[in-house]
Amino acid sequence: MTESFRRVRAISKSTFRESIRSKVLYAVVLFAVLVIAVSGIFGSVTIGDQVRVMKDFGLFSLSLFSVLYCVISGSTLLHKELAKKTILTILARPVRRWEFLAGKFFGMFFTAVVLLLLMATGLSIFLYLFEGSFDQRMLLAYYHIGLELLIVCAAVIFFSSIVVTPMLIGLFSFGIFLAGRSLDLLLYFLDEEIVVGFGATVIQAMYWSLPHLNSIHVSDALVYDVPLSELHTVWGTVYSVTYSLFLFLIAQKLFQRREVS
Repeated sequence: MTESFRRVRAISKSTFRESIRSKVLYAVVLFAVLVIAVSGIFGSVTIGDQVRVMKDFGLFSLSLFSVLYCVISGSTLLHKELAKKTILTILARPVRRWEFLAGKFFGMFFTAVVLLLLMATGLSIFLYLFEGSFDQRMLLAYYHIGLELLIVCAAVIFFSSIVVTPMLIGLFSFGIFLAGRSLDLLLYFLDEEIVVGFGATVIQAMYWSLPHLNSIHVSDALVYDVPLSELHTVWGTVYSVTYSLFLFLIAQKLFQRREVS
């Protein structure tokens, strides 16, 4: 087990270093900073609470650009290894396939967390200049965005293990994110009986199989001072880790059967 941990750590470090050098990372950071700055302009001309508008738009930007980074960068992780045949060299060593996948997953997730922390620091400083104080509830919002990223990274690894084309991997992964954020819409179709019969059964299956990112997402509640219990964060953590682990276990089973020669 210790040897497996060392191999996973080595692969994750290599993936992290490669991702940090990626131009995509810096492009996402720069674009996010510009968007956060623009939110200040929107806030200044919006009727109502300027800081609240900046928080809402800023957290939306952090979530969106972090997910986009995971999708864009992660969709090419395995593809590059397969295209350049470097995966054959790695697997020729005493490295199991699940260790290779785990290393890629953790490397991608750690990079996404670093990206999130950089943007969160920028947003917090930006808000401090307007408020003159730091809103500690923003830390909870950042944490829940990180939980979303955990599931998105697992989804990227899952689709990378079965799909060859990076574009399809990215589309499927981002589709999971959008669907997970829109599960309330599926419930609306069921509750209002807009869809019945077999269609309702399909929607119910989608509802229970898709990640409940709509429940993990708390930014809107925090911005508009909606009370949240501590159990909500505990539930979100347990759910995100469990769902990500489930996706990873399926991915490694599928990757075991994939031809890489």
